[in-house]
Amino acid sequence: MRAPFFVAALLALGLTATPTANAEPEARLAALDEVLTQAVTEDLPGAVAVVRDGDTLTRHSAGVSDVTTGAGFAPNTYVRVGSISKPFVAATILQLAAEGMVDLDARIETYLPGRIRGAGIDPTRITVRHLLRHQSGLPEYFDATTDVPTEPATGDQLLEMALARPAQFAPGTAMVYTNTNYVIAGLIIEAATGTPATAEVTRRVIAPLGLRDTYFPAPEDTGLRSPFAHGYELEDGVRTDVTDFNASAAGVAGSLVSTNEDISAFLTALLAGRVVPPAQLRQMMATVEDPANGPGFRYGLGLASIDLPCGVRVWGHGGDIDGFHSLVLKPIDGAALAMTVTQSPEADDVLDDPRAAATEALYCR
Repeated sequence: MRAPFFVAALLALGLTATPTANAEPEARLAALDEVLTQAVTEDLPGAVAVVRDGDTLTRHSAGVSDVTTGAGFAPNTYVRVGSISKPFVAATILQLAAEGMVDLDARIETYLPGRIRGAGIDPTRITVRHLLRHQSGLPEYFDATTDVPTEPATGDQLLEMALARPAQFAPGTAMVYTNTNYVIAGLIIEAATGTPATAEVTRRVIAPLGLRDTYFPAPEDTGLRSPFAHGYELEDGVRTDVTDFNASAAGVAGSLVSTNEDISAFLTALLAGRVVPPAQLRQMMATVEDPANGPGFRYGLGLASIDLPCGVRVWGHGGDIDGFHSLVLKPIDGAALAMTVTQSPEADDVLDDPRAAATEALYCR
């Protein structure tokens, strides 16, 4: 579980991107196919993408979904979308805010009294808005030194892992992406509604949009529904199948399973104002600069924007979890791109990240 996106790669596209995107749609889709093919040629096992433009949906893939059987990618292939879970959670919080059940500027102590304590952590200074915009200063519960829990883990257990570490900065003074923020957002959903966060996100966002292929795995569920893509990583230089995973270790911050068809439909609906009311959508799109990713990248309430060097602004989110590296992006007016590669792009040059190249192909040609 890592901070999503590959912003350095996207911004570095200024070296090659044209000032405007003038190519015909067919040419852009052909360029996207070339990107996927090149990614597999450079030793990724598989890459799959969906482009949704109004009522038109095109599917693109290269390589295989299973290196053992050599199977390709079926339509509606299940993948782990990692941190693309976050805009689903944020949208749920924004719905609750519209209904007066959550106040974005209330202190988290209001909803979780006595539950958040630790070195340098003052829950009376952290607001719900701080959580959703990664400005809380709370420590990351999961990093490269953390063992993935082997047993089903609850949001409270993930919170305890975080609270064993000190705060990173005073609330509101910086922006540092941490999964802990969205673990706590899930606990606030539960406190406000009396319903498990996964069930509330499903009831409020997933089900109304008809996203039949999007779900939070049950705590004991380590596999994926069929048809699914296998995820791989290099372990000691050997490609290893890492599809099976204790998804509860990612919590609501990153455990969502979906298809590229569904996540492109979600982002399209969100930006069209069909998920949260207009006032709350404006709140989601009120962004702050993320200094770790450069001036072209800004983060709102579970929704990021990137100003591409070709003059196009896209909105969306990325997701990285072992074996699955995804993104979903869309300009306000234009096609949505959803994409997953099934092994970490171990590129020396950020421009080699196929997600960056796919973004350039679709929006900057």
